[in-house]
Amino acid sequence: MDINEVGSTAFFPSCVRQMEQDEARPLFEDPYAGWFIDEEATQEFRRLIHTYPAIRETARYRVCVMNETLERAMADGVKQVVTLGAGFDMRAQIFRTPGVRFCDVDQPGVLAFKHKILEARGVTPCPAIPGNYLELDLPGELAKISFDLDAPTLFIWEGNTMYLPAELIHDFLDRLRARTPSLIVAFDYFSAKIINRTSGNETMTAATDYFERNFGAKWVTGFDDLSVFEERNELRIIESGAMLDVCMRHAPESAPALAEWTGLHSYCVLKAS
Repeated sequence: MDINEVGSTAFFPSCVRQMEQDEARPLFEDPYAGWFIDEEATQEFRRLIHTYPAIRETARYRVCVMNETLERAMADGVKQVVTLGAGFDMRAQIFRTPGVRFCDVDQPGVLAFKHKILEARGVTPCPAIPGNYLELDLPGELAKISFDLDAPTLFIWEGNTMYLPAELIHDFLDRLRARTPSLIVAFDYFSAKIINRTSGNETMTAATDYFERNFGAKWVTGFDDLSVFEERNELRIIESGAMLDVCMRHAPESAPALAEWTGLHSYCVLKAS
């Protein structure tokens, strides 16, 4: 399969998740990740990780914090989970819980490839909505599959915002909030210093250029002030922090490998006020 049929960035998280299973003390479990790995993509991403190991490190902790957010939401009674730009995310299986419904949202080609792999392995995919979530009437599509728009719903938005123009991010959140009044949104984001190549870290700038040059994926948006989400979208920040903070919680011994990303990759959880 040509990697371009799906998009290279769909494979990178699976490579990271698969590599985690080789660790002496894995930070998370994902027995499905290896099912999706394209050999061409794997080799290219392993070259990237070898050259810029902090990229893998920060991606590991992104998985951790999204898992933590999901577990906490389910413990608080949230029974609807929507994964935006889902790619090969398998939390619907990993965190399968009676009474909790999951839904993937992604481009048709990505979902078709994912479902083909899962069905060949005898795994029934969770409900999915094909399309560009920035263009869809997403609440309307969720209602069609019997999601309760008034019920608390967690939207996992992992590894997406850096690829999207800021105005589209805010417009999407406005539309989502208008129809799903009890939403929670968990996302990760880059500092604008990465986007603008002003981090002062030559290695970081080189990594940004490498990712764009080799994978055709341009990072266009970063945030250095989260208050814009409270002011522009009227959403309350209930948690935020740097990926280095997550690292210190889970594997402080790995902090030196992530030091160059200090303040550059972070996460946020928003909730409708």
